[in-house]
Order: sequence, then C-alpha cells, then structure tokens
Amino acid sequence: MDLILFVDVVHHIAEREKYFRRLQGSLKPGGRIAVIDFREEAAMGPPKRERVSAARARAELARAGYVLAEEHAFLPNQYFLVFRPANR
Repeated sequence: MDLILFVDVVHHIAEREKYFRRLQGSLKPGGRIAVIDFREEAAMGPPKRERVSAARARAELARAGYVLAEEHAFLPNQYFLVFRPANR
C-alpha cells in the first residue's frame, strides 16, 4: 500500500501498537499511514472517554515504529497526522 487512511476509527482498534506494527509489512517503500480523528475538545464525535488524543496517537505510533511525517491543522474538529515507518 502507498497510503493507509484511518478516518474517525482509531479509537475502535484494539491493541493499536501491535496493529500498527503489523501494518508496516503492508506498506510499500515510501508508504504512509494517515490518521484523522476527533480532537478531545470537539463538540461532535464519539464520547470523549473513547477518543484518542493526537498526542496519544503520536506516542502509540512512535512505539509501533513510525515517525510523524506531516501534521495538518485545517480541520475544525479533527486532527490530521501522517506517519511513515522510522526504518525506511
């Protein structure tokens, strides 16, 4: 895969670090993972207790072997993070 896109679903993934670590095998060289999910303070979205903050997403993906490649701030209620494997 060149790009794997997750929109408003990260909070549904069990054992996220393990899951994202396994996904590295599906990425082509230069492949990326994009995560769009609700900000903790957003007035809409899943219950606040279920949300995964941008900081938590960055930390979990770092532990799974990724580095942050891009961060976009144009969405009013969501964060938009793009990661690439650290070893490529």
